[in-house]
Amino acid sequence: MSTVNVFRYSALAAGLVFGLKNDLSLKSAASKKEEQRAYEAKLKLVEEAKAEFAKGKQATSGAETVNSTFNLEDPNVDFAAVILQAVDSIKS
Repeated sequence: MSTVNVFRYSALAAGLVFGLKNDLSLKSAASKKEEQRAYEAKLKLVEEAKAEFAKGKQATSGAETVNSTFNLEDPNVDFAAVILQAVDSIKS
């Protein structure tokens, strides 16, 4: 009878250890998955912010463009503005 009790309590202890190990590994996996999801959400927000910034940057650069056609025969032409506009158009 004593041998049966030893096996019974040994099985109970082994079950408890296995259950504890399994529970800890599942909790660890769930926490890693949650951290990964939060990280991906932050990356998505960063990409959206970059897209919005680029869209805003394009809108402001389009507003900075002055009249691209100019008349060199005009006596009131601003040659400095014409030269700067030509240099800016070459850069972009």
